Amino acid sequence: MKRHFENLTAKAGRVIRHWWLLMLAGILCVAAGIAVFVFPMESYMTLSIIFGVLMLITGAAQLIIASTSGNYLAMKGYVVVGGVLDLLLGIFLCVYPAVTVVLLPIMLGIWMMYHSFMIIAFGGDLDTFRINGSGWVMMGGILLLVLSFLVLVNPFSVGIATVIVLTGVALIVFGFLLCGESVLLRRIHETFD
Repeated sequence: MKRHFENLTAKAGRVIRHWWLLMLAGILCVAAGIAVFVFPMESYMTLSIIFGVLMLITGAAQLIIASTSGNYLAMKGYVVVGGVLDLLLGIFLCVYPAVTVVLLPIMLGIWMMYHSFMIIAFGGDLDTFRINGSGWVMMGGILLLVLSFLVLVNPFSVGIATVIVLTGVALIVFGFLLCGESVLLRRIHETFD
């Protein structure tokens, strides 16, 4: 067990250099979530493009962080896979907005579910190193998981208004989680420096 912890510590020693990219992506997600509530009818028409652009930004931030920071904590592989999926889905949403308006609830639910698992795992990694705030990160991941289930249970019969509300809430929650993660990654960076 001690050897495993030493291996994790060695991985975490090569910590995040670009933590601020997650902060930027989080702020943009919160702003997009607020915009969804301010302009509800217009937002559903443009939601696939907004969501696509946010996925592109989030995916690029994750890939930059994963590629420039070595192995931070134990979940670099998940971050790379999540970043690639975000980029691919973001491109698809931006290129085919008419198709994605129909599939948006399913795509949103799957996207939220994958990221909720990543966030819960990140909270577990933080807890392993006894970093304050790990419980909040895990609770946020669980909240995002519950929202993803609400979207995926009956994606086509929930109605446009429900999709708009769930999307707005999910973007705001995800944005705050990204901001919180960036602050915690900065703390890790300062601790290991």
